[in-house]
Amino acid sequence: MKIRLLAVMFELTACVASATTVMWEFPRTGSCHEGIPFADGKTGVLVWGGGDTVNLTVGRGDLWDHRGGFPWTEDQSYGNIIALVEKRDAAGLKSMFSQMVPENWNPVGSVWTSRYNPYMLPLGRVTVKIGGATLASGELDTATGLGKLILADGREIALAMSKARRLFAVKVPTGLKVELQVIPATDFPLYEDLLKCRGFKRAEKGANGFTWELPADKPVSLGTEKVTETGGETLYVWTRRDEPVCCGDRAALGFAGVADDSRAHWRAFWEEGARITVPDTEVQELFDFGMYKFGSMTDPDGFPAGLQGQWLEDDKLVPWNGDYHFNINVQECYSPAYRGGHFRNLMPLFRMVLSWRSLLRNNAKKFVGVENGYVLPHSVDDRGVCIGGFWAGTIDHASTAWVASMMYRYVRYSGDVTFLKDGGYDFMKGAMNVYRAMMEEKDGRLSIPVGPEWGDSDVKKCVGRDPSFQLAAAHRLVRDLIAAAERLGETPDPMWLDVEKRLPLYTKGPGGFQLFEGQPFIESHRHHSHMAGLYPFDTIDLADKSAADDVQATYRTWVRQGTGLWSGWCVPWAAILHTHVGQPYAAVQTLRAWKAFYNNPGHGSLHDAFNEGFTVMSGRKTIMQMDGACAAVTAAMELMAHETNGKVEFFKGCPDVWKDVSFENIALSDGTRVSGRRVNGKITIKRGK
Repeated sequence: MKIRLLAVMFELTACVASATTVMWEFPRTGSCHEGIPFADGKTGVLVWGGGDTVNLTVGRGDLWDHRGGFPWTEDQSYGNIIALVEKRDAAGLKSMFSQMVPENWNPVGSVWTSRYNPYMLPLGRVTVKIGGATLASGELDTATGLGKLILADGREIALAMSKARRLFAVKVPTGLKVELQVIPATDFPLYEDLLKCRGFKRAEKGANGFTWELPADKPVSLGTEKVTETGGETLYVWTRRDEPVCCGDRAALGFAGVADDSRAHWRAFWEEGARITVPDTEVQELFDFGMYKFGSMTDPDGFPAGLQGQWLEDDKLVPWNGDYHFNINVQECYSPAYRGGHFRNLMPLFRMVLSWRSLLRNNAKKFVGVENGYVLPHSVDDRGVCIGGFWAGTIDHASTAWVASMMYRYVRYSGDVTFLKDGGYDFMKGAMNVYRAMMEEKDGRLSIPVGPEWGDSDVKKCVGRDPSFQLAAAHRLVRDLIAAAERLGETPDPMWLDVEKRLPLYTKGPGGFQLFEGQPFIESHRHHSHMAGLYPFDTIDLADKSAADDVQATYRTWVRQGTGLWSGWCVPWAAILHTHVGQPYAAVQTLRAWKAFYNNPGHGSLHDAFNEGFTVMSGRKTIMQMDGACAAVTAAMELMAHETNGKVEFFKGCPDVWKDVSFENIALSDGTRVSGRRVNGKITIKRGK
């Protein structure tokens, strides 16, 4: 796989993005996630295939079967959970968070066999047969969003997506015979194996598409149109639920109109946000292409992006239900919005979470008995309904606190105090009320008697007293609340001040931070959450010698345990941790390792490693998730501008062998923008507004 970089000379007064042309070798038939990705914030298209066949896998970001789920029950109180944990009653805990399924529900296959959950659904595929042609390669220009497929004879098929019109277009040159077939997901074995048993009917096909009536949700349709125009034939593809009919006269629009829309959108996107220029083609590509994917799957007027954005498989069910995973994964998916300056792209996520407040308030009442709290389980659908039944994740209140932290971070970066008044501040306070209700007095300080860190069904490994992750999340939340009160001209709640004073910052033991009391960090693990006080929460003062010594011991222990059980999304997080403690070579090499091991041959960002040798977590090579790709974008920006204890450090993550490195328009938490360049060790910084 080759990458062609068109670097633009950095000027402090200019705002021009570097452009990466990402290249694909065809055939690409191992997985749809090896394809060229396009999305408009609602619909996603993956372009893949081989020989004379182009496959367009089409997905929707709101296509849920909402039946099922795990409502919070009266039995799932914090007191009951503590009692079962103290007895090490794993079976009791599992039973407490299980759910009966309908009597007439008799699924077969490997999915849905034990849980009756909401699930994101596949939509369908459009196959384009091009008589007499053979696919040779493909390209995507991240500066314009325009792509192309190059045939063995040198002719080109042009690709473009219009966000403004929610329309995808493929232009095939004159002289090639084109045959189309639209295949709904219900035409794949998936239907007989998994969908039929749950009451789904087959999609109803029409001349140019299909409509799928769902058992309990709005119908969805996929439409196509083939139009002859100057220079060839253009195929248009779109999806609809209750949106208006697609964009009028497509023949008058032409492929050129869709391409113009794409150029205009991406020009505005890159001008609005951050850019970097580095002398490392791997890091440059993961930033440019990753930011393109972030900007494709998120949109101020789009759907909130889950683990795969809108790029869902067409012939199988998406892993992990396609859920919103709030114990890090959603946070990573949206992390480029902050340093990258694309604040508006956060709003669909925040609007969705705030719309759940009645449900989350009910969760809090049953969990800890408070009327004015919010509890957000770690895995939910787009209505906030709990998915799964993994008890330690469900009670992970750091999920709620982390989302609250995201909200206040948005306010710090954007200055949007109206959002704080209209719901953000209320959500933050509700999250803190639950944390305080979980705490108890112990030896003159506050303590969290039971909280999750990481693990599986082993109760001793899952939870314990004062997990460092939960302590860091609580301190981040309480500091943000104090700052928010000041911003709003209010007096901080004395309870917040007491928590900040009497709750430990982390739990200390041999080797540095412990997972929780009595549990040192003893094995490689994908969740670096015991180090969350460093990043993302930045609650530990490195100027304090005692804390700095604990950090150094923690870091050395973590490095010693290695990468053997790491998944893809945790590798960029590790790169940021390396930057935080001032190890730039480790930061950059970790990002390069993510690119080498956790991307498939079509640049798809994977949960498990595609290549062997870095981790043993490599058995599921087709599971694509966007958290790793987006976190890598964030990690690349953190190399340039990293904030520790309120101080910005420029080029902290850039090794000294990078003789000429620069960034433009990076956003800082004080609401300003900054550009900078380092040439042979000399740093020049220009601050904007």
